[in-house]
Amino acid sequence: MRIVIAAALIALAACSPPSASGTAPATTTAARAANDPSSIPPHEFALQTEAVVGQWSFDRSCGLYDLVFHADANVDYFDYSDESHVVSYGGQWSEDLPNNRVTLALQRLDSDGHVTGQPIDYVLDIITPPGDDLNGRFGRTDGTFGVDIHAKRCPEEDRE
Repeated sequence: MRIVIAAALIALAACSPPSASGTAPATTTAARAANDPSSIPPHEFALQTEAVVGQWSFDRSCGLYDLVFHADANVDYFDYSDESHVVSYGGQWSEDLPNNRVTLALQRLDSDGHVTGQPIDYVLDIITPPGDDLNGRFGRTDGTFGVDIHAKRCPEEDRE
């Protein structure tokens, strides 16, 4: 009889759910960034220059590109914050690899693509290694604009 009771207790213990003191599965950096990009501590990776090059869509649709980093250090930024028209910027980008930061020196472009206005500096603090996603904080260095981004890398295409 004692053997039957012992066997029943072992079977019950094996079928019960894990205790609350058990370890929860680790949340990946990419998963945390998808939910809240600002929750990821910086410097968990080493930024690679070539990983930033490409076309990035903030709304992840790839119908419109927000940032386009070219391998020759040129960059295009398209500001869609005013729904009635897009404001285009062009300039140069450089990276601060140890700090996972990209700096953009931009100037507004007119409808013909000519430079107008004074230079405006932006920074992109990247919080996860760029792959198919670009996660971080993008904004002006003067603090007048800043937004957390979870951009999608868009396929290259020939627009000419």
